[in-house]
Amino acid sequence: MASLKPNLVKRVERLPKPTDVADAMQPLFEAISNAIHSTQAKFGENVARLGRVHVEVSINRRKENVWAVVEDNGVGLDAANWEAFTTTDTDNKIDIGGKGVGRLLWLDCFSQIEVASVFAEDDTRKERTFKFALSMENQITDHKLENAPASKPTGFRARFNGLKNNGYLAKFPGRKEYVFQHITSHFLPTFIGGRCP
Repeated sequence: MASLKPNLVKRVERLPKPTDVADAMQPLFEAISNAIHSTQAKFGENVARLGRVHVEVSINRRKENVWAVVEDNGVGLDAANWEAFTTTDTDNKIDIGGKGVGRLLWLDCFSQIEVASVFAEDDTRKERTFKFALSMENQITDHKLENAPASKPTGFRARFNGLKNNGYLAKFPGRKEYVFQHITSHFLPTFIGGRCP
């Protein structure tokens, strides 16, 4: 028997390119949404009190040296989440509206992506770090999985560097006020709900 071979590069190239600011910010929205879901999974009804999501964006009007960091204190890339992360079009979060393509949007939008995550495994803490890039093979490089101190909190951190010139660079806002405004507008229902970290 033979199987179809996936072509991740072509899959990402065929994703719809942004036509407005909200589309251009969708990869960042996806990262923030993942962070919110991770804190909700960890803290449940206590997420408003204990959950934390930190978003930092460096932007200028010329859109040079753009970077963003999204960080949370959720469950991290444990075995189940790692399996979902490394599976394209996963249905891991389908019951909460996830489509499994957020990471593909990251690859379409950003030139460089670095990930670090601490998670619980049995009675120990593990830390996973790697770089994530669009390529035909080995999209995950420099992968390290090491023991972490038991006192280190679980969570996930992604750093995104550089906007690709495939529609994202042109449409991404060049002023920090607009970035803040679009994030606030997009997540307003979450912010005013009772389950917001």
